[in-house]
Amino acid sequence: MTGWSKSTIYVAVAMMTGGFLLIVLGWNGAANLDYVQGQLPYVISGGLAGVSLIAGGLALAVIQELRRGTLAITERLAELTELVSQGAAAAGGPTAVPSDGNMVVAGRTSYHKSGCHLIDGRTDLQVMSAEDAASRGLAPCRICEPQVKKASAS
Repeated sequence: MTGWSKSTIYVAVAMMTGGFLLIVLGWNGAANLDYVQGQLPYVISGGLAGVSLIAGGLALAVIQELRRGTLAITERLAELTELVSQGAAAAGGPTAVPSDGNMVVAGRTSYHKSGCHLIDGRTDLQVMSAEDAASRGLAPCRICEPQVKKASAS
C-alpha cells in the first residue's frame, strides 16, 4: 500500500499544481482584454477548470490520508486484539481451587465457591482465601453462600 499511497499523493499534487496553472493562465488571458465579453471565456475555462482541478486534488489527498489513517488504526487494533487474546489465554479463566475449603473465587464485587454457576465462563476472577475476599470488601455470593471460617483464638 505504500507505493499506492505515494503515487496517489503525487497525482493529487499534480492536479492541484495544474489547477493553479490554469487559474494563472486564465487570469493572464483575461487581463489582456479590456471588455467583459472577451474576458468571460478565460474566466470560465481557466478559473472554473482550475478550481475544479484543485478541489479534485484536495479531495484525492484527503481520501488517501483517511485510508492511511484507517490502515494504521486497523493495524494497531489488530495488535491490541492480539495482546488481549494473549492476556486472556495467559489468565486462562478461573484456576482450579485447592481442596482447602476456605479458598474462594473472587470477582469484581463478590466472591463465590468454585462450583458456583454464576462464574462459569468468566475470565476476570482470582482465587484467594475467603478472609482476603471479605477484607477487600467483596460480598459473599447469595446463590452459593461461601462461608468465611473464623480464625481460632490461641
